[in-house]
Amino acid sequence: MAVVAAAVIVGAVIWFLGKRLRTRLRTENAEVVRAGLLLVVASVAAVVLVLRWNAARTALSVVGVLEFGIEAGVRLLLTILLFVAAYTVTRILKRFLLGSGSSNHRVTSDHQRRVSYYVTQVVIYVFAVFGTFSLWGVQLSDLLLGAGVLGIVLGFAAQETLGSILAGFILMLSRPFAIGDWVRIGDHEGFITEITINNVRLRNLDGEHVVLPNEAVNNRTIINRSIEGKLRLRVEVGIDYDVDPDHAEAVALEAITELDEIMSQPAPQVLPVRFDNSAVILELRFWVDKPTPQRKWRATQVVIHNVKAAFRREGIKIPFPQRELTGRTETGGFRVVDDELSGQPEADSYPPTSSPDRSE
Repeated sequence: MAVVAAAVIVGAVIWFLGKRLRTRLRTENAEVVRAGLLLVVASVAAVVLVLRWNAARTALSVVGVLEFGIEAGVRLLLTILLFVAAYTVTRILKRFLLGSGSSNHRVTSDHQRRVSYYVTQVVIYVFAVFGTFSLWGVQLSDLLLGAGVLGIVLGFAAQETLGSILAGFILMLSRPFAIGDWVRIGDHEGFITEITINNVRLRNLDGEHVVLPNEAVNNRTIINRSIEGKLRLRVEVGIDYDVDPDHAEAVALEAITELDEIMSQPAPQVLPVRFDNSAVILELRFWVDKPTPQRKWRATQVVIHNVKAAFRREGIKIPFPQRELTGRTETGGFRVVDDELSGQPEADSYPPTSSPDRSE
């Protein structure tokens, strides 16, 4: 009992001293040191107890160990050692997989290492549990049969939750986005703030925080605007049909080429894209680096201002929407007159003309 009490006290001291170790060592190193010391203390206590059990039958009978036999006590000690060893191994793996010391030189991403750690941790504890069952003589075949039935029941009862968890592992391994990326997921657009095993959290452009289940994220179109480090923007402008398109393209390109808000490489482009009802439409294509909504809006703003000013200097007209009205021939056509000059209230009182006029 003295050995057990001493081991418990020393273990508690080591556990609480772990917080102070974090002030001097990195968190991962402190956890490894604490786990190793706990394993040493448990091992020493187990060895001392095993060696002393034959000479301490009275003390053991007080706590009831002899009622089960020394074999049960040894199994209990081995079970404790097994789980302490599993805890120690998981702390060491955490240090190597999630430690920040050499993260800059690693090929795998942080999310992939985190998933690897979690999967490895589960596997280690599963082996520890199976080892414990073997020590206590539990039939693994019956246990696996019961676990299979329980798994089927849980699968039907929580299929949505399990689906989100599985989708979370897929997201972390495929890594379509990272924390801080500017993305569009379905109808939601914003910055990724957190990726968990069950859901994805993003802050939209209105400052609202949106929580999306991982299963829903996998089933939607994902647009990542940050992953390339640059983003191409498009602005359309119409020119009058009387304007030379080549001249308008050259003026627009010169107006946006030297802007600080857009990238010089790739170079901006100005291309005619279609004939509209009242104008020929030119499309201005340009790139911004380190894309954010603020950079996008700022670049679009300066491009529109500069192109409009350049068109005004060159006399290039940006036309308003226009309609061409034609009267039907069988009714004699129509014409539009100024009521104030004619002194008549309505234009319909005038006789129709035989040829249609164009009004804008």
